[in-house]
Amino acid sequence: MKLELLRLTASNGATIAALDYEPRRARGVTLAAGHGYSSSKQNLDLLCAFLAGHGYRIISVDFPGHKLGASGGRLESIDDLTAALAAAVAYGREKYGGIVYAMGHSMGATTALRACAADPGIAGAISIATGYGRPAALQALGTLGAVDLRSAYVDGLTLPEMAAATEPALDAALPALAGRPVLYIAAERDGMVSRTSAEELFMRAPEPKTFVTVESDHTLAAENSRAAVLAWLNERHPRTS
Repeated sequence: MKLELLRLTASNGATIAALDYEPRRARGVTLAAGHGYSSSKQNLDLLCAFLAGHGYRIISVDFPGHKLGASGGRLESIDDLTAALAAAVAYGREKYGGIVYAMGHSMGATTALRACAADPGIAGAISIATGYGRPAALQALGTLGAVDLRSAYVDGLTLPEMAAATEPALDAALPALAGRPVLYIAAERDGMVSRTSAEELFMRAPEPKTFVTVESDHTLAAENSRAAVLAWLNERHPRTS
């Protein structure tokens, strides 16, 4: 595998840092990947490197405003998230051609779903450890003080603000996914996104769709989804030689 650090320009003019995971024996399939709130592309590295080892190219972005990442700037709105992931899609499509999917973990998962809905040329999506009904759940967690919502790690939107903006956008986006395959993955020990929430999102989503549960907490859900994601991709793109 080769690994190249990229600087992409999003449609809103933001400069986005990304990693291009180039497989040795490429299958002609690229995945544009996005991380969760307060994290960085580092959190997806084990999943991305694993998939690249099996022939899938990955363009993994750092979302703007995330202090652990390398893109800088501010996260002013959820449109900044979709613009960043769309920049990775456009780069992969222009440079490598072939089939492109959107993939993400947590906040990156809802971004992948919205990016896929907005771009009919994206073949499908992979949603890891996210769900429906998040604004109410986060408000409850914040009130109880049970979970650190990590807003200090992001310059811009807080996690509750991001979730509140995301839910109506998801309502509008989900119908546009009809006819394209989407993999929804829930983490069994997820303290941030309950299985009920993940199942609610899956229920609201159109066909074709697949639901898988993996043994993981929230933070490591992408890493622990490696086998499930690979199996889903291989079913659609088996090696021919």
